[in-house]
Amino acid sequence: MNGTNANTGSGGKVPPLFDHVKAYFSLKGMSIDEAEIFYYHYESMDWESENGTPFSNWKTLADDWIWNLLN
Repeated sequence: MNGTNANTGSGGKVPPLFDHVKAYFSLKGMSIDEAEIFYYHYESMDWESENGTPFSNWKTLADDWIWNLLN
């Protein structure tokens, strides 16, 4: 169900809605401030890698971002 995914931030579609990123970071125990830093970092890159390849799933990026913060 799309409505459920939209409410929980569980969809991986790129670019995500900022509300989805906030919900996902919150579920992972991270701050809204960190969600904002993550979101605007990748937004400034147009959700593409340094070589111009579009990212296919923002949650993979978020998981890497969170892992790097915690380790």
